Amino acid sequence: EPFFSAIVSGFYFSKWMRPQVYSTLIPVVGGVGYACLKERHFSWLAFSAAMFSNVAFALRAVVSKIAMQSGRAAGTDLTPPNMFGVVTWAAFLLSLPLAIIAEGGGIMKLLTAALDKVDNKRNFLVSILISGLLHYLNNEVMYLALGSVHPVTLAVGNTMKRVFIMVASIIVFQNPISVQAGIGSAVGISGVLLYSLTKQHYEAVEAKEKEEAAVAANKIFRPLPKLGKNRFLGAKKNR
Repeated sequence: EPFFSAIVSGFYFSKWMRPQVYSTLIPVVGGVGYACLKERHFSWLAFSAAMFSNVAFALRAVVSKIAMQSGRAAGTDLTPPNMFGVVTWAAFLLSLPLAIIAEGGGIMKLLTAALDKVDNKRNFLVSILISGLLHYLNNEVMYLALGSVHPVTLAVGNTMKRVFIMVASIIVFQNPISVQAGIGSAVGISGVLLYSLTKQHYEAVEAKEKEEAAVAANKIFRPLPKLGKNRFLGAKKNR
């Protein structure tokens, strides 16, 4: 996702970061990918679906950021959380017909089969509702963050979310962590730190370069001092 966000945001905003900043995305994506890698079977269908999903997430973040910066989403009626609500309803209405066509009556069969396997059906349904609510809040907080950071930074944070989920599952469910997951998580976290420091460094460099360019431009185009009337007459008498 960070790679696609970097490409899409670069084209949309017509502003590219330094190559050094983009290079720090490699350990972020590589580390998290290595930590989450389990199945080594390759499927072109799954790969294509994953790439399409990354492009869609990148476009959503960039287009939403453009709407926020344009001022149309900065009022009291359409704040970033409200805009996320509008986007969510639009996505639901667009996806519902496709889900019905693709799944058909299979959803109810799967739900019935799942309910038959649990002892407390009420707790099961409550867990599903709480999971949906937390997922919504997660995305709403993401939109609040998007209002303050670059889409690429948001994508980096969204990628590292996988590592935090793994750590939380280890703490809550006491799942043992493998060497592969530990190495991948360490590389991913180090990549995020490297991305943050590199981005801040080159933002400071660019700000200094702009300041120096402005000072140089003022020196070049500084107007010549005007001669006063008395100085002009004095120079004429000396002649």
